[in-house]
Amino acid sequence: MRDSLIATLVNLRRQLHSCPEGGFALPATKLFLKDALGAYGFAFEELGGGLVAELGKGAGKCVLLRADLDGLAVVDGKDVPYRSRHDGFAHACGHDGHTAMLFGAMLLLKGKVLPGRVRFMFQPAEETPPGGAQAMLAARVLEDVSAAFALHLAPQLPFGSVGIKAGVLMAATDGFRLLIRGSGGHGAMPHQTVDAVVVAAQVVLALQALVSRQIDPLEPVVVTIGKITGGTAINAVAQEAVLEGTVRTLSPELRQSMPQRLRTVAEGICQAFGARCLLEYNFGYPVLKNDAAMAELAATAVEDSGLQLLMLQQPLLGGEDFAYLLEQVPGCLLFLGSGDERFSYPLHHPCFDFDEAVLPLGAKLLATLAEKALLG
Repeated sequence: MRDSLIATLVNLRRQLHSCPEGGFALPATKLFLKDALGAYGFAFEELGGGLVAELGKGAGKCVLLRADLDGLAVVDGKDVPYRSRHDGFAHACGHDGHTAMLFGAMLLLKGKVLPGRVRFMFQPAEETPPGGAQAMLAARVLEDVSAAFALHLAPQLPFGSVGIKAGVLMAATDGFRLLIRGSGGHGAMPHQTVDAVVVAAQVVLALQALVSRQIDPLEPVVVTIGKITGGTAINAVAQEAVLEGTVRTLSPELRQSMPQRLRTVAEGICQAFGARCLLEYNFGYPVLKNDAAMAELAATAVEDSGLQLLMLQQPLLGGEDFAYLLEQVPGCLLFLGSGDERFSYPLHHPCFDFDEAVLPLGAKLLATLAEKALLG
């Protein structure tokens, strides 16, 4: 069974990897997954843009296991047979692996007499705020659910290890767009203009000083400008420039204060140069908090699965919309180590990949988690 399981999961993962899609627009991904579920006799339904299947019967507990389906808007940089065939998209965050592992858990639990029900949630749009979790929540994916679990591949952890942390694990992830308006003109006569690009450059530097000089250094926060656009010609002073970025926080109070902090810095710089600005700030995923009891249960599941347990001491400033589920039911997100000298690229890198031997490990861990939670 082990060899056949590995072959099945590797094939499924590679098929998914070769046809990544983004957001809620996952027609090829969902069609392939539907065919795979049907081929193994699993009943399923479409729900909130995703797919849901269930095993077990009766009025006992219902435990939910979740995987994400979507890829990233990244060009696949790998030279492998299963390289992305969809230009501009790649599975650079391991969601293809998550889906394969959840499918594997279904295969391992199929035919077992379960003391309750296990619900399998295949979710769209994890990478695209406001995210697919909320749509599936609105469609009542958590109805009757008493606990929820998910795995995420972690190349920063040793292969086959599992990182768990009770309490706050991941950050709130917000986004912003800052429009800076100056006054354009000829590139040879900058004194007659207000150069929006120069102002934008000053704002970028000032926002880094905001983090390092205005916020408690013991309070985790990140402000990253990921995209800058401005100007239309090399010999014309830009009239407008746009900064787009992300803010990551763990403190609710600091999170609420960040829009005004950014606005104050940007407006001050713009006033000094004679420019104007407009800030659009979008609150994204909330802080992800693992339930202490579910984290303890997950730790025993890791040990029962024969994997190395790592109790993490610090949260990460990455974000996850699984946080929305954990706001409503107790549960736990676990990091499954995929670190390997052969696969050294981090998540979201165009060349991210992993040793597929991790797939049956994740499948077994998810199945064990479900059984222990039903009995707990």
